[in-house]
Amino acid sequence: MPATRTFLVNPNYVSMMGWKQIIGESPHFQIVGAAESISEWSPDVSQTLLLADLSQANSEVLPKISQLMGRSNIDLLLVVDLENTNLIQELKEIGIRGILTTHCDAQEIKNALESIRLGKRFYCGDILDVLMQPPTPEKSNKNLEILSNREIEVLKWVAKGLTTTQIADQLHVSTHTINSHRKNMLKKLELASPVELIVYAVKKGLVDLG
Repeated sequence: MPATRTFLVNPNYVSMMGWKQIIGESPHFQIVGAAESISEWSPDVSQTLLLADLSQANSEVLPKISQLMGRSNIDLLLVVDLENTNLIQELKEIGIRGILTTHCDAQEIKNALESIRLGKRFYCGDILDVLMQPPTPEKSNKNLEILSNREIEVLKWVAKGLTTTQIADQLHVSTHTINSHRKNMLKKLELASPVELIVYAVKKGLVDLG
């Protein structure tokens, strides 16, 4: 079996320095490129492991990650800041199989790479500790019944990355109407931003990531 093509995001960050050596020592992975941010990376048709350092990122990366999860040829192994518990919970809830922190030791990194290669889930010990904490009440757990059918339809298009104008064209309405739907959904769900709307849509299964 050929080595899995491995692409690094934010490879110059200090946490990645040891990773290059570990990957280079594995017969199952081959580093083939790098990008400074996950938004700059465009996948090709080959099977690829994307190893991304998100330790300085926030929930704004979730739409891009959700988009990448929809590609069957891409595996994701993400490195996060342990203090960013919200992002950790959100990554777990949208189905990310591999999550590590910048403090993981070499053996945990190797275990994670092997698990991902075999199609399994791997969260390092520190990540498991965060996920085992009692969940705090989340605004996005509100029932879909509080949204109208039209709002749910708009939300699906929002989560797929369409602009207000594109959604208006799809539904044959004005952009003013779509903006009104967006504002109403944020108010009903007690959310603060379009990014939180997308996270909500993913959690509720309104977006097909398969």
